[in-house]
Amino acid sequence: MKVIDKNTWDRKDLFMHYDSCNNPFIYLTIPIDITNLYHFSKENNYPFYPTMGYVINKAVNQVDAFKYRKVDDEIIFYENINSNYTEMINEEKIGYFKVNYNSNFKAYIDEYNNQLKALKNGLLTSVDTLNHDEIWFSCAPWFNFTSLITPFNKETTIPQFIWDKFNKENDQVSINLMIMVHHGFADGYQINRFIKILETEINNCKGEE
Repeated sequence: MKVIDKNTWDRKDLFMHYDSCNNPFIYLTIPIDITNLYHFSKENNYPFYPTMGYVINKAVNQVDAFKYRKVDDEIIFYENINSNYTEMINEEKIGYFKVNYNSNFKAYIDEYNNQLKALKNGLLTSVDTLNHDEIWFSCAPWFNFTSLITPFNKETTIPQFIWDKFNKENDQVSINLMIMVHHGFADGYQINRFIKILETEINNCKGEE
């Protein structure tokens, strides 16, 4: 991680403008074709939730705009971003756990499974809001949405990603993906770059990284 000198930072004025807003975040929901990733996870018996999380995390680590955070009034850039998952414990309760990003897909899935087991066994009991070097994942596999706004704290500038129920039409499978990112760090151009990289990772994922 490194602390950014705001006085020489190119986005200083933009960041200050958007950060002064009551809601400084962009919320964008778009359809994503996941056909290749869906079949890859099914054919190899990998759970789709962390498989999708893996390709998003991999794409995020290729786009600097998603790696800035505001922490105690400082702007911090993190070289490596990790994952944080929301998971159901039972019908009345959800929990959270962190998975360190690993370019090795199978090692990433193994850590996800270990952390999920720890959550289900009651070994992870609190929400850790001190880790800024991560992105937040959730999904709503019971229904489809065309837009979504999540609860937010404007002082917590961690990007969020949430997707919905599979849409199956002919041979294609898609989801609607909600992307939340601080506008002081990212504009439409950077978000589009992330989307294009994500689409490439989805189409090329073979679990061999």
